[in-house]
Amino acid sequence: MFQTILEPRFSETDILGHINNTVFPVWFEVARQDIFKLVHPKLTRHDWPMIIAHIDVDFISQTEYGSNVTVNTSVQKIGNKSFVLAHEAWQSGSLVAKGSAALVWFDYIQQSSHPIPEKICALLQKHLQPVS
Repeated sequence: MFQTILEPRFSETDILGHINNTVFPVWFEVARQDIFKLVHPKLTRHDWPMIIAHIDVDFISQTEYGSNVTVNTSVQKIGNKSFVLAHEAWQSGSLVAKGSAALVWFDYIQQSSHPIPEKICALLQKHLQPVS
């Protein structure tokens, strides 16, 4: 599992003073950087190997400005051409949001999906934590 600690910005609050619901997909994207570095350490754009196919977010509890948020990211499922990441956002010891992201191994030149290379599957497998 990977952990990313984020400091909510005042600009991310809504009129009620809570962290706006539109912020969580961005925070979860930031938290995916560790996975990106794992499977594509160069982080080069010209040979980027993934495309996002789906994201979802469930809001569990209100999130407030003024206290850090920790996002835990793990690999939930590994398929032939895609893998799913699970995200959990925690603030002050409480789960405040959770979500997932499906990423497809993708060739941008050919504009098609491809099987995930075995060595990448092995790297992802080390971080597999299936949801029960």
